[in-house]
Formats: sequence, structure tokens, C-alpha cells
Amino acid sequence: MINTVNLSHLEPKAREFLRGERFCGAVGMGNLLEPLSDAPRRDPPLEACHVLMTKPGRYLKEGQPFSMKPNAQWTARLSALAWKRYNGPIHLLTDEVGGRYVRQIGLDQVYDSIRDDLWDCYGLNQKKFWASGKLLALERLETPCLILDMDLIVWKPLPVRMAPLTVAHIEHLNERVYPDPEKHFLMSPRYRYPEDWDFTAEPVNTALVWFGDEALKKEYLKEAFRFMKYERDTPDDGAVCMVFAEQRILGMCAARRGISPEVLLDYDRITEPQDLLTHTWGGKRILNQLSDMEDVFVALCKEKCGQLEQELENR
Repeated sequence: MINTVNLSHLEPKAREFLRGERFCGAVGMGNLLEPLSDAPRRDPPLEACHVLMTKPGRYLKEGQPFSMKPNAQWTARLSALAWKRYNGPIHLLTDEVGGRYVRQIGLDQVYDSIRDDLWDCYGLNQKKFWASGKLLALERLETPCLILDMDLIVWKPLPVRMAPLTVAHIEHLNERVYPDPEKHFLMSPRYRYPEDWDFTAEPVNTALVWFGDEALKKEYLKEAFRFMKYERDTPDDGAVCMVFAEQRILGMCAARRGISPEVLLDYDRITEPQDLLTHTWGGKRILNQLSDMEDVFVALCKEKCGQLEQELENR
């Protein structure tokens, strides 16, 4: 079924963004306007997890109840339904507040199970390490396991083999995002970087990450939590500390073990059309600021959700 949502009333730049013709920090946006693939569901099925830890949100909105913007709610719903249609079961790992919230808005209906006992047992700086919930969830999952972000949609059966590590894509060592750790990060005197880390190893984007190697997963979690625990007041733009802990450390742990991650997208062609993934990523800033664009985006998500729900009912 072809998209029927009207984009004509939007400003040209907004239309170009939603069509995937203008890169504003979102990948594969044009897929929302394409017909759904009629590919059969992956066999054998592949399980996945979404993670929702509400503490960073509560910290940034002190005194206010946790909530998700409409675009975030509908991206998460579409992500879960698309995964169920093309790949297999999907579960939600969240905390008590998140569990209540998803049930309140009806988002719980798209998951095969919900576990709402996620909590930070390390006392991390949740404002700085806002994605640490994924690492806390990963600790609880048995290998092999796959986590995908709630703002990432997979539009067809995923080509994941039983590899040690599969990620969304590799990232380059841009100094602005990935500065020299030994010069940039302020660490406790008790912290030492492992001597055999290769600081030239490229970071990996974990918007979707598959672990097939238990030893790699354990080493990665140990080093990521050790870094987050001993970091001390590093000047941060909201991303540098988190992406080092989550993405660069994983790249270095893989390199130390001689593992070359399998990737789903070519980072050097990340803005080009492809029919596998949509990741709203940095584009959420625009959707949160422009209500007319968000309304159209939500309408596109609702339409796709309706089509997927019908296919799942008829399966």
C-alpha cells in the first residue's frame, strides 16, 4: 500500500527532510513514504529488545512526570511492529516508571513481554550517561542478544548471522565527537586506560547491536562501566562522554579481541537512500521543534502501523 499522507502544505525544506532528500540528522527517512516490503518473516525468528530507562528524562525535567513526545511514541510503536512483522519477537526492558507509562499510553500492546525492573546499580551520572540504560539492560540479557534503539525501524528481515558482533555502522574518529581520551577526559586518579587499547580503532554505532560473543560482551560492559564510574566532571556537550563509553570502548574491545564488526550500513554513504533502516536520530530535534512537521511524521507512522497491524493479524 502506497503512502496517502499529504505533505504538500509543508515548507519545501520540511518535505525534503521527510522524503529523505535533505539530511538533518536522520537516516532513511524516505522509507516512511515507500510501500511495505512483502518479504516473508525471518526464519528462524530473531528476538530483539527495546530499552527505556526514564531516569535521564526525569533528571532533565525535574518535578515533571516522565513523558515521550508524540513522534517518539509513534516511532517506538512502528519500530516494534516492523520488527515483529519482519524479524521476530520484541521485548521491552524498562524501569517501574517506564512500565507504568507505556501501559498508560497503550504502547505495551506491541511487545511480546515487558520487564520493568531496570535500575542503575552503579550510581552513574545519568544526565551525562543518558544511554547507560542500554548497558544496564545488556548486563541482564543472555548471549546471543540484540538491542535496537526505540527510534530505529527495520523494514525487512535483518541480515544478521551468528557473528561475534553486528552494529548499525562504523563511525570515523572525528575529533569533535571522539577527542583524544588521554587529553580530554577528567578521570579519577584510580582509573587507568588498558595498555593494549588501540585508540585508532573506529567506534561502532550501537543504535542496533547484536552480540554473539559472550566474552566480548562481558569485557565491553566491564570497561564501559569502569569508565563511567571513574569519570570526573569532564566538560561535555551532551554526547562526548556517552559515545566514548558506549561506542568507542566497544570498538576498542572488539579490536583487542581481533573481531571485525559486521555492519548494516556504509557510514560514508549514510545520507543516501537505502531500504533497510530508518533512524530518526538527530532529526528528533527538528520534529520536536516544528509541530506541523511532527504532525505529518506521526501521521506517516500511524499509517504504517495500521498496515503492519493488519498484516500481523492476517499472518
